[in-house]
Amino acid sequence: MRRCVMVKGAGSVFCPFLLIMLTLSGSLFPAQPQAYGRESSSGDAASSSTISFAARDSLRYDLVDQTMTLWGSASVEQAGTSIQGPEILVDYETSSLYAEKAGDESAGGAERPVFTDDDGAFEADTITYNFDTGRGVTSNIASEMEEGYYEGEEVTRLENGELLVKNGYFTTCPKEDPDIWFSSSNMRIIPNDRLIARPLIMYVRPVLFSQELPPIPLIPLPYMVIPLRTDRASGFLIPKGGSSSSRGFYLSNLGYFWAISDYMDLRLEGDISFNGSWRLAERYRYKKRYLYEGAFEAEYEHSVNDSDGVDYDNWYLNLEHQHRFDPTAFLDLNLEYLGGERDYDISSIDYDNIVNEQTSSYASFSKTFDEGNRRATVSYQGTQDLRNDDASQTVKASYYQGRVYPFMTGDAGEGDWRSRLSLTPRASVRADWVDIGGEDLTTYRANTGLRFAYLADLDGGNTLNLTQEVNLEGILDERDAYGYRRAGRLSLPFGIESTLWKHLYVNGRVDFNSSYADGTIRLSDDGSGGVLTEYSDDMSSFSTYGVSFEAETRLYGTLRSALLHDLTGIRALRHTFIPELSFSWNPDFTSDSYGYYDRYFDPVESEYVRYNRFRDALYDDIPGPSSTVGITLGNLLQAKVDDESALSGERILQLLSFSASASCNLAADSLQWSPLVLSASSSALSPDFLLSAGAVYDFYSYDPVTEERIDRLYADEGNGLLRFVRGFVNMSFQVDGYFRSGGGDENPAGDDRGAQEQGSLYSERFSGQHRGSDVYRLPWKLRMSLYLNSRHENPFEPAETDALLNTSARFSLTDIWQVGVNTGFDLQEGDFVFPQLDLYGDFNCWEVGLEWVPSGEYQSYFLQIGLKSSLLQDLRFRKRGQFGG
Repeated sequence: MRRCVMVKGAGSVFCPFLLIMLTLSGSLFPAQPQAYGRESSSGDAASSSTISFAARDSLRYDLVDQTMTLWGSASVEQAGTSIQGPEILVDYETSSLYAEKAGDESAGGAERPVFTDDDGAFEADTITYNFDTGRGVTSNIASEMEEGYYEGEEVTRLENGELLVKNGYFTTCPKEDPDIWFSSSNMRIIPNDRLIARPLIMYVRPVLFSQELPPIPLIPLPYMVIPLRTDRASGFLIPKGGSSSSRGFYLSNLGYFWAISDYMDLRLEGDISFNGSWRLAERYRYKKRYLYEGAFEAEYEHSVNDSDGVDYDNWYLNLEHQHRFDPTAFLDLNLEYLGGERDYDISSIDYDNIVNEQTSSYASFSKTFDEGNRRATVSYQGTQDLRNDDASQTVKASYYQGRVYPFMTGDAGEGDWRSRLSLTPRASVRADWVDIGGEDLTTYRANTGLRFAYLADLDGGNTLNLTQEVNLEGILDERDAYGYRRAGRLSLPFGIESTLWKHLYVNGRVDFNSSYADGTIRLSDDGSGGVLTEYSDDMSSFSTYGVSFEAETRLYGTLRSALLHDLTGIRALRHTFIPELSFSWNPDFTSDSYGYYDRYFDPVESEYVRYNRFRDALYDDIPGPSSTVGITLGNLLQAKVDDESALSGERILQLLSFSASASCNLAADSLQWSPLVLSASSSALSPDFLLSAGAVYDFYSYDPVTEERIDRLYADEGNGLLRFVRGFVNMSFQVDGYFRSGGGDENPAGDDRGAQEQGSLYSERFSGQHRGSDVYRLPWKLRMSLYLNSRHENPFEPAETDALLNTSARFSLTDIWQVGVNTGFDLQEGDFVFPQLDLYGDFNCWEVGLEWVPSGEYQSYFLQIGLKSSLLQDLRFRKRGQFGG
């Protein structure tokens, strides 16, 4: 390799092998203060800038024409800019060079010159470059940038690094024969910024069953700007075109994105339809890492619906803010407001509210103390029903403190009984404003409570946990029907939780409640067959109490058999029996002895009618007599089977889970027994096959006139012991696998590869995630469920039965095309329930999806074609239509 070094402005060229070049000192290239690829100098013109020449074969100097020719892996370099090629001609008088390819390209032996600088590199048939101006001209260029690839018949490089491309194309597809590209007769490429084309046509090359089809011109545009920056940058948004049966053809995403700084940006956008519909929207975002972030969105839309001929106007506001002041204080804010006639389209910013029927707003501020042991929270919650404008708002402040052990100090160590006594305080206030059907309701509520607990470890592994709570609640509300009402309640629940002999769990509870209200009612006959209601403003009260307990244990039985293992692979069977017994009691607080109920004489029915004196008070829960015994029998059958894939060599299967429960109220004078409830589930056949069932049976008969159960046993009427009321059976399973598609290893990438492909198969379409290709196996998956539901409350009428079969299937036709089916079928009616078919094609660089609902009320289709590159993912074509109007 022969090398020559020239120093601009130094007045000499040093060539160790050719002393005659000393005569050319100071005359090769005059000094230039600004040349592409090197730093400009603000000093004098004699500042140094070095240019290096090198060639593997030879260098020839022409003293007459002032030129130099380099052969064989020749290169010229200057301050980050280099030209390499088989032959380079340097012209000293013009400060330029010329490089061209050598060899026969058709025979595969052509060597093309390469230009490289800080912005990237490209190949071309010829390169002309001027070191003084930093401009250059190339022919038949091919280049790769971080943002994509481009080629052109003629490319002019400006001194600022911009490229002017004639008759070229740009693509983000990393293939010699790309699937998608943009063709233009005039392109301007600003590296790391944007591509400007006049005009521009997007071409796609479809592939059908592994056969490439001719390119299709898809989107012709007279002018187009394509961003080439991977980071946030200001610029115009890429318009989206589409059409719908209700609005015709429309253009969306018309607007501008302003990257104000690294911490905030602003997006202004709008839509316009040929039928007169339009939309304006903005989104302002801000973020400071580890401190706060948020966004403010606003939208106004005027929609002209061609389907019904009605104009709609909608508006939408949303404010989000999250602020972490320090590790102990956090603010979370999300306020949402909507108005108008609610006719949202797919182009709306507020995608969620296209299908939701209400808006929801919330805000909360929380602060923790003592390393999280204490917490104070202030919150707001608001909802609005968009169908009828019903609204509710709630403001709440609460304080909670974890367990405090006040006597675990000094002499009271961990072994002292006083160290096991704990306190848990809490308090909260709340205000509710509700507007339902034009009626306003305002409620203020305050709660405070203190929980005492004592935990004792007894001999033999027994434990005992005693709790005593003191809770106070006060309520003040105002509504149109009653005006202001006040009430308060004192609750004193006492609880016992214990574990006896390590296997018996016994819990008990005693409840005492004392309620106060500022008024009661008195009912009487008004003399004309009606009821006269009189209100009392005197403070009144009522008290209730009750006792309850429950006990539960578990009994185990295990079967191990070598013969069973040899025949079925089951190492052991285990049956777990879980009986639970419960009891609850409270007296009859509705009796006359307590004075909470009163009576009046109804002359029309000629009988006394009992009523609750606290019926219109804020507390009116006065229970009747209860002495209820409940029993639940649970059963769990499990099997331990061989499994070579598990580390232990075995796994547990749930063969059957079955439970039955019922209760009897001994204090009731009628209908003492509650219905019998049965439930069962199993996945014994396969982990992917689940069977569940449930049923409700009644011990009593049914009156078809009153449509209620009556106090007569079903067996007394000559029927069976139990009357079927309702039940269900649900079966679901899923299977998946692969179709073989070519030779080679059955799983060349291993099991993890198959799992990744299967997961991506059901990911959201157009999410920008590349599915990849597998020429060996094509995934498929099938999910089916059968749901049977029967209701037979009235035994004198035929049972009402629903039978719904749901099917979801997806499979790959090729490594590009996937087909999906999702539908339900009503076995009773013989009709499909919202059938949906979709076709999805992944062409590595672009994708296409078609969703089709062929029948039913929502007959429609939706076609979408888009690019997968992160730079161009907003460039999509959409077409939505409906059938049958």
